[in-house]
Amino acid sequence: MCLAGNNRLGTNRKNNEQKLPKNHVVTNKMKATVLYYSHKGKTAFFAREIAMYLWSKGLNVSLSAISDFNTQKLNETDFLISGCWTCGWFVVGQHPHKKWRACSRKMAGRISPHRTLLFTTYKFRTGSMYRKMKKTLKISRNTHIPFLKSKNGLLTETDKKILDQFISTSLFY
Repeated sequence: MCLAGNNRLGTNRKNNEQKLPKNHVVTNKMKATVLYYSHKGKTAFFAREIAMYLWSKGLNVSLSAISDFNTQKLNETDFLISGCWTCGWFVVGQHPHKKWRACSRKMAGRISPHRTLLFTTYKFRTGSMYRKMKKTLKISRNTHIPFLKSKNGLLTETDKKILDQFISTSLFY
């Protein structure tokens, strides 16, 4: 299962509307771009889960495989959420896929690190994925950015809390 193309989410909000907490800032004018590179579909599924959750929080969301993405569209986005599957050996040597790295190098520095979130899917461990993904995007080792990881492609309650915090704190940058 691979989601290809620039899928637009949020066209049928009437049937899926959720009541938001009182302290939630509705950011329907904010745009999030969710990019992924998937090998067998698990990463694409996780990216879609992230995109749907952000859409449910009121963001305008664009979901795209990196192979279909035009980096010029970054000029129109407020949040960058990008990820790929974990390549490498089972315990050591994990790294982002070369196609994700190539696309990410073109995007490096285009979106503030405070408005960037990374994610990965894995079988056993993520190893040094976080550090290597940040390095590819030329984000300082000292800069903390949120990182989601999934073994099964599903968004957990902890992941949702991280996304909520990411949206709310990123508004100040």
